[in-house]
Amino acid sequence: MALDHGTKKIGIAFCDEMEIVASPFDVWRMESGVLEKLAELARSENAQAILVGLPLHKDGAESATAASAREFGWALAEKTNLPLTFINEHLTTSEARKLLTQSGVKPKDQGAKLDAAAAAVMLREHLENGLDSIPKSRYSENV
Repeated sequence: MALDHGTKKIGIAFCDEMEIVASPFDVWRMESGVLEKLAELARSENAQAILVGLPLHKDGAESATAASAREFGWALAEKTNLPLTFINEHLTTSEARKLLTQSGVKPKDQGAKLDAAAAAVMLREHLENGLDSIPKSRYSENV
């Protein structure tokens, strides 16, 4: 399960069992109880690991919201007992916007889909780079 964590919304994506195709799932509002809902979703979708986008600057330094993304990822990993990986999310929203446009989604209609598409971009990059979907340790960084 890949998550594009934001201050107002969270984009969710999953891959198939063979870890070939990453697909956007949904965008949820960041509100009370979202951790519990995500933990239940991870269980119902049989997620094997959690991938959380870490907002980094071009130079690799963490942005102001990186600490919040880390705390969120750790809290979800604790609730699900799943391995957690943080991945650099730099430019994933731009890539998602480009892919949505190429798919024929009008810019005015992209807002509701953008964060889930960005989560799918992160997951696709993770899978394409040959990184283990289930980290060897309980926590890892691929940033």
